[in-house]
Amino acid sequence: AEPEPPPPPPEPAPAADAEPFRAVILFPGFSNDESWANAWWDGALAAQADLGNVHVEPTEYAYEVDDYLQQGLAYASEGYDLVIMAHGAMADPAAQVAEAYPDVQVCVAPVDPPPDLLEGSPDNLCFIDMAQHHANFFTGVLAALITETGHVGALGGFAFPALTRQPETFHLGARCVNPDIEFTQEYIQTWDDTGIAKTAAQALIAGGVDVIQSATDQAVLGIIDAAQEADSQVWVIPAYYDSHHLAPDVILTSSVHGLADVAYAMITRGVNDEVEKFNDFTAYNTPGIQASPLRDPALSALSADELAIYEDFEARVRSGEIQIPDETKGDNPVGLEVGIGGQINLADIGC
Repeated sequence: AEPEPPPPPPEPAPAADAEPFRAVILFPGFSNDESWANAWWDGALAAQADLGNVHVEPTEYAYEVDDYLQQGLAYASEGYDLVIMAHGAMADPAAQVAEAYPDVQVCVAPVDPPPDLLEGSPDNLCFIDMAQHHANFFTGVLAALITETGHVGALGGFAFPALTRQPETFHLGARCVNPDIEFTQEYIQTWDDTGIAKTAAQALIAGGVDVIQSATDQAVLGIIDAAQEADSQVWVIPAYYDSHHLAPDVILTSSVHGLADVAYAMITRGVNDEVEKFNDFTAYNTPGIQASPLRDPALSALSADELAIYEDFEARVRSGEIQIPDETKGDNPVGLEVGIGGQINLADIGC
């Protein structure tokens, strides 16, 4: 008999001292808060598990400029390869860290940079934008389909472009279904104070609002409390994370902004040295930017015809037939003016 050929030589093992790719994500909130931070962290953990030899660290409950500057400088000084500041108001500290450590890739999100910011920033500073407001357009459509009073509302944390675009596009989506829909919004100046949020939600409900879009963080729990205590059905739409299980009786859907997808993609790009100066994620290229799947009782509250209307709107957005305005650029930007969602000509965007 012919002797068996020798087995192939084993693949060489990676060098024992191979340095991992190290990334840190700084965010407001906590990595288990079922909101903004949690969504980022889910994507980071998935990237760490899938890519191999990657270490990702969170910096939690970072709200102030000094938090981002000090922590960003600390991680950069330790030789981290990628520093992501997941707070849209932190472009300045991100630039300072990038200038101080030109060999470290620093990114800030969500920021839709105007040309002067894009061109005048350090080479190692990247901007990430996920079109959060595309998800809010979808939830606005659903709100207009399910409201019984014809009056929907939104409660936001603070007014700055990356946040303002969310309630404005929610209103725009609702108007595409019903151009005469009534809309009331308020900025509550907090991300996490549930008492303030509950009081504001109760005021909206007393004024006839029966669907409330949240554009804040843990404070949404106060909005949910107000809805559960209301005398009639009030629906709440949390943001950032699929939150149906928190209160199935009042949660219509969630504005899921694709944050896990973005975190995964950016860490992957960092590992492969493929980070772009501007990394743009939209409903046109990111399926994770969506209204979370409908479940009962909200699902049963919509007719088959209403569900078909929603599916048609979603398809028209994803195909580009409906063009949702940009945050700061082009015609009718939705991040620069509170109230703009009620002024845009619907025909101009394809509705």
